[in-house]
Amino acid sequence: MCRPHEISRSAGVSWMTLSVLCAGALGVPPLPTHQIDGNTGVCITPTAYFANPPEANEVFGAPSISGTYASVGEKDFQAFVITENLWGRAEIGYSLERIGLGEWPGMVRAATGLRVQEDASLHNFNARVLILEEERSKNIAPPAISLGAHLKYHQDLDEIDEQLAGTCDTLGADHDTGIDFTVTATKTIAHWLPNPLIISAGLRNGDAVQTGLFGFAGERRTTFEGSVIYFLKDRLLIAAEYRQKPNLIHPCTAGGVPLVKPENDWWDICLGYVVNDHMTMAAGYASFGNILNDREDCVFAVQVKYEF
Repeated sequence: MCRPHEISRSAGVSWMTLSVLCAGALGVPPLPTHQIDGNTGVCITPTAYFANPPEANEVFGAPSISGTYASVGEKDFQAFVITENLWGRAEIGYSLERIGLGEWPGMVRAATGLRVQEDASLHNFNARVLILEEERSKNIAPPAISLGAHLKYHQDLDEIDEQLAGTCDTLGADHDTGIDFTVTATKTIAHWLPNPLIISAGLRNGDAVQTGLFGFAGERRTTFEGSVIYFLKDRLLIAAEYRQKPNLIHPCTAGGVPLVKPENDWWDICLGYVVNDHMTMAAGYASFGNILNDREDCVFAVQVKYEF
């Protein structure tokens, strides 16, 4: 969900219409929100707009932090994110993600006799650069375009693979580290609808299994992701996003019980509300498809983001 900035702080992505829309009530709203991988964006996909740029002639913007919680059916998920804007043209970010495996360890033990830990953690280290500034005040003009590199490290994969007697390696999740590369284009359309519409589309090349939460396959694929964001009111936004998944892990059944099912694409619908000049809250409903043994089509998430 993208932040309207004043022209002097725009990093090439100032939307004059949005500045007028929000400036009267809030000054500079704390947008975009945080993507759980550790970038600015929506929730599961990035945008080419970066949050909290520095003042003119400064290098560093103030940092932005967020916490996200999701109830994933039989499982639970948390993410802590911090991002930093450099020169208004670059962004570095870090995310710590944790997933609670819910009933899955018990099902594994019942089917195989093996004991496995109850959660897993993923570290994300991100760097993105704005390579093309958005043309201002034109609907038919080049969008903002960013390039990103995303180093991911699964701190528990080796232990879980040992607990499962090498099953992770057998199924294809045989690396604990991977790198995603992304290209994202974002465009604000100010005159088609009563309020601004923001469209993002991008490509991601990587080898992550369930975004890296269950390891990395070594076999790379390129997938599509994107979002649409609309300003309902000065403080209220609605967004929908889609993230294609590479499905790089093999299914697994033990004792007649499916323990690992193929990946499915993700999508969500969420609302964002600007609380004040520093805080934004977002909540949404998502469908994540198969997560290990369960199909998680009823996911509820909430995020609180704060800009210093």
